[in-house]
Amino acid sequence: MERRVHGVWRGTAAVRGGRTVLADSYQQAPLKVAKPFYAEDGTMVIYLMDASPGLLGGDRYEIACALGPGARLFLTTQSSCRLHPGAEEAESVLIQRFRVERGAVLEYFPDPVVPFAGSRHRGETVLEVAAGGVALVAETVTPGRWGMGEVFRFADLRLQTSIYCDGVWTAWDSLWIEPAGMPMGTAWGEFTHMATLWVVSDQLGEEEIELLREVTEAGEEEIYGGVSRLERGGCVLRALSRSVRPLQAWVYRVREVLRPCLIGSPAWPVRKPGSI
Repeated sequence: MERRVHGVWRGTAAVRGGRTVLADSYQQAPLKVAKPFYAEDGTMVIYLMDASPGLLGGDRYEIACALGPGARLFLTTQSSCRLHPGAEEAESVLIQRFRVERGAVLEYFPDPVVPFAGSRHRGETVLEVAAGGVALVAETVTPGRWGMGEVFRFADLRLQTSIYCDGVWTAWDSLWIEPAGMPMGTAWGEFTHMATLWVVSDQLGEEEIELLREVTEAGEEEIYGGVSRLERGGCVLRALSRSVRPLQAWVYRVREVLRPCLIGSPAWPVRKPGSI
């Protein structure tokens, strides 16, 4: 019988003694987290690591993270999310669930998704933000291993996101790509990479929305993107590009713009190999 991998990380960030701590954490290989450290403004920083080559068809990863009132967490990954094909066309699965309480701040900036040739993958992200909470959640999708000539050579990629603002289902987004059945030149034009950034906060006003539009349009020919306001508390930004670097630069630039407005402190540089 084929062995399937079930990786798990569940964590809770809470305020203890005036600072955010990792109040509890459970991990199941190959997922694990490094020891938390702190940014200049007191935000707790956690790197989520995968001690494997990536998700193979048939594997399942589950990530669940809750932030108590007033907690501040920047969560990122060690490297890109590599998706491998599996036996009998099995799909890999990644389930992510986040809960942000009043006054808490979640910044989730994982590295890009890289689907290998022949891979099938299903991802689901659920984000719940209470009134007074702030969440910035990014996702970047590449067409595959560009250097290996694997551009849109994967079999199937399905990504779904659900957003709840103070208990109300506010947004549902579905991305389903089957390169063999849909000409990508028709779907994305000349572009090959896509990034999405969800901004959930009841503090976001028209002035901030307009500023985000300016930042997105400043990408000129490198990116093609836009901003859409959510019905309740926030917006979603999405951009296309011909490579991953302009998208990463754009995502972190948006973070630089939003942090002073929504959190009251400037963005600090993310320390990791190849970071923007």
